[in-house]
Amino acid sequence: MREYTTEEIDERLELLDRYERRSIARFLRETETDHTPVSDVVRHLQNQVQTPDERSRLTVALRHNHLPKLDAIDAFDYDSRSETVQYNGDELLESLLESLPEATVHQSEE
Repeated sequence: MREYTTEEIDERLELLDRYERRSIARFLRETETDHTPVSDVVRHLQNQVQTPDERSRLTVALRHNHLPKLDAIDAFDYDSRSETVQYNGDELLESLLESLPEATVHQSEE
């Protein structure tokens, strides 16, 4: 594994501090396409929440919060014009995701 700066480590930890971003990262890591439509990411997250109200808030948060935060590090490319997101890989992010358990219950937070 390459050496990471303190800033790079902090960025990845902050990125993974929300359930939604961990779930998105895991989903994109496992997808077999280079550019995943945002609608697929939305559908993936919506399947994990219980009520329609939560789903609509989640969609807004995804487009205006979570995807831009993912795009802030080189591991992800979010293109709002084409409505696609791509996972480019990241050793540290992979290691952190592997060390974190997957949540079984999710209550949406704004």
